[in-house]
Amino acid sequence: MANSSENKLILRLLLLMAFADKIYRKEEEEFVKSISKSLDVDEEELKKIENEIDRVSDFTGACRETANKIQNKKDRDKTIELLSEMITKDKIVHQKELFAFQIIAEEWDMFVKQG
Repeated sequence: MANSSENKLILRLLLLMAFADKIYRKEEEEFVKSISKSLDVDEEELKKIENEIDRVSDFTGACRETANKIQNKKDRDKTIELLSEMITKDKIVHQKELFAFQIIAEEWDMFVKQG
């Protein structure tokens, strides 16, 4: 993965997904913590990003804005994988999580509409 600022953006998208249904579940929190370590984002920075996300009122706009800041194709591919894993962490797929996932995929031209 790329640099520190890209890694924070990836983490921000994961947190937007986790907060999309307004409930930050234990499984999601544990997953985000493990990913933040692998992205070399320290716990203090993680808390800062969590607090920012907790105050977001326009998740659609925040997802689009954050997704558009990630330019590297490898980072986008890895982020899509992480987001899809995040959706299923609590063994419940929420409509708002799927909507956020679709928005991100659309921004990256990774979404195909059928019919």
